[in-house]
Amino acid sequence: MQHLMSVARQASDAAVRALALFALANVLLGLFSTNWNANDIWIQAAVLPGWFVQTLVLAFACGVLLLRRPHPAARLALRGIALLLACACLADALGYYRLLSAGRIHTSFPVPLSLALGLLLLFWAVTSQRRHVSSRSRTRRALWNRVLDHGAPLVLVGVGALAHILTFGATDYARSADAAVVFGAAVRPTGRPSTALLDRTLAACDLYHRGLVDTLVLSGGRDPAAPLSEPACMARIARAHGVPAAALVLDETGVDTGASIRATKRLMAEHGWQRVLMVSHDYHLARIKLCCERAGVEALTVPAAEPKRILKK
Repeated sequence: MQHLMSVARQASDAAVRALALFALANVLLGLFSTNWNANDIWIQAAVLPGWFVQTLVLAFACGVLLLRRPHPAARLALRGIALLLACACLADALGYYRLLSAGRIHTSFPVPLSLALGLLLLFWAVTSQRRHVSSRSRTRRALWNRVLDHGAPLVLVGVGALAHILTFGATDYARSADAAVVFGAAVRPTGRPSTALLDRTLAACDLYHRGLVDTLVLSGGRDPAAPLSEPACMARIARAHGVPAAALVLDETGVDTGASIRATKRLMAEHGWQRVLMVSHDYHLARIKLCCERAGVEALTVPAAEPKRILKK
């Protein structure tokens, strides 16, 4: 039991250092542009001032990464900060489950990343016992311990980002909105839609028929090898599934995610729309949400169903 607890402490220490590394990198990037600070994907404390949250995150990251032998008072302060961040994450998870129980969101994986991070920070704050290790004793440590100390945090940064993408993308935030924006995908040289394009368009048609939106914005570009553009192909699918042409807006400038969101922002200003739904595949939604927040677009994400699983995504 003691051995398992020791392994759990080492693993949590590696995971917390990975989180601190991610947090510090984003704070530093935020010095150049607020658009480059993505810490809000893991710490959302709407009831607290933004500067206070960023200060907490910076203090946490610096303490975890730089204090190899902290003074007992500094160690206590660092644990206190970790507890505050844990509470913020757990409060976000509680809000998530409230929405889930009220039927306002739906998901195929009901475990938000904020819950996992909150429990991680709570466990680390309660059990962490960081001690200084001499150079001589460090050379005798097992390879596994060295991996946990040095390589694991870098790996876990990538694992954490992937976990965010998958958990966020599994959640359907569909509700009443002014329009649904469909992100394009490939059109075959034969003029047939790719599986991804068909899935996304049918998901948007479903939103229209459920009465959640009155307008579909079909956003995409055009492959020179294809006989028609992505929006034109989507429009053909939508009309074939009972959506009138008057409810369709074709955006031929949506050559990438950023371009589609910029076009959406212009359309929202022109039509007085307040909120839109963004329709794409699960792996794409975290990026869409982040880009929308940076562009000042109020949007909720909706994952497209996959009757035939797209393995290469």
